[in-house]
Amino acid sequence: MAKSYITMIFLLFAMIMTVQIVTSNAAETPAVICKVTINDLVLCLPAVMGKKPPKPTPDCCAVLRKADTQCMCDQKSELGKFGISPAAAMNLPKQCKIDVPRGC
Repeated sequence: MAKSYITMIFLLFAMIMTVQIVTSNAAETPAVICKVTINDLVLCLPAVMGKKPPKPTPDCCAVLRKADTQCMCDQKSELGKFGISPAAAMNLPKQCKIDVPRGC
């Protein structure tokens, strides 16, 4: 159950990042998703994309620690549409040593 919760949270995170990157105007104030800016979320994009994504960087983990994990969980259903690796997304909290709420 914890594995699927983690996957859902970080799939959502990656999807939101992708959508915001594509749709946001660079001249505007960066959009905020789940309490972090899109500019910050971009730091985690490599860790959740592709067939063999690299481990998250320390900067990515710092961003994830600031994020609202429940918010990310609520958005999880959209992530698969953007090429996010479920396995990579599921591993981010563990790799970053982040506790996630139960019941998501």
